[in-house]
Amino acid sequence: MSHDIGAPASPVAGWYPDPADAQALRWWDGSHWVDRTQPLTAGQPVNASQPLNATEPVSHPIGTSQPTGPGQQFGPAQQFGPAQPFGAGQAAGAGLPMGGPAMGGPAMAQGAPVPWAWAVAATPLILLAVAAVLAALGGQSGSTSGYILIGALVAGLIAVFMSYRDARTLVNARELGGAGIAWWSLLSPWAYLWARAAKRSNRTNLDWILLAASVAGWVLIVVIATPVISNVATANTTFNRAKVQTDIARGIQNQLGVRATVNCPQDPPIHPGSTFECIARAADGSRALVTVTIQDRSGDYTWRTSQ
Repeated sequence: MSHDIGAPASPVAGWYPDPADAQALRWWDGSHWVDRTQPLTAGQPVNASQPLNATEPVSHPIGTSQPTGPGQQFGPAQQFGPAQPFGAGQAAGAGLPMGGPAMGGPAMAQGAPVPWAWAVAATPLILLAVAAVLAALGGQSGSTSGYILIGALVAGLIAVFMSYRDARTLVNARELGGAGIAWWSLLSPWAYLWARAAKRSNRTNLDWILLAASVAGWVLIVVIATPVISNVATANTTFNRAKVQTDIARGIQNQLGVRATVNCPQDPPIHPGSTFECIARAADGSRALVTVTIQDRSGDYTWRTSQ
């Protein structure tokens, strides 16, 4: 005569031999297997018992012992995924990872750059954004190079912080031997990404693509930063058309002894080095072309006449 008895209480959450891979451990969250594994490392204890699926009964005749040990067999419900029997031949003796993201939180695909690495690669954009904000606030009271320098300092400090966080994440995931490579970011964020790609154990082509994107970003910033920040700094500058026309007319009278009226464009370019043309008309109907050249960011200009 036999009776069915329920499965024993579900084991506590922890690392157990992976029922799908004898060379790995899989995380049991207390009720289910999760998609998080660790390679076996000899020399440290591991939970010897296999977790049972608490939702399925296990039948045994009364008076007989339940099978134990590596050859323990379970019913059809004790399976991991389709057609993967849960039971025989599972090895023990693997080390348990201590601390770090492997003990909690969402699993990260092996070889994929973590979010901190993407943030490190984006530091050229941080530089440009900081410099643009400063230029918009300071206008022509500061210099373009000064805005860019401050932006570079801020971006550099952020890069060091994000590089350290990224390195610590990789150390906890056992993909990196130590977080010391974060100091490479003091040279440049892309220098850290190079060291990271070279030393990471599970690196993929995506790590090198991330490095290439960072280098390309810095090259682009070097090319466009100065004109972009200069344009932002002068965007709110107001062209005093009436004053310029009056000053040129007075200069013509002082230099040539001719009274003239001057007409300049409504909204000419006023960036350093830019030029625009005004028309000077004398009382006798003659006219001359006046070329105005902006000298610097403060709005100083020079002008000359031509027939």
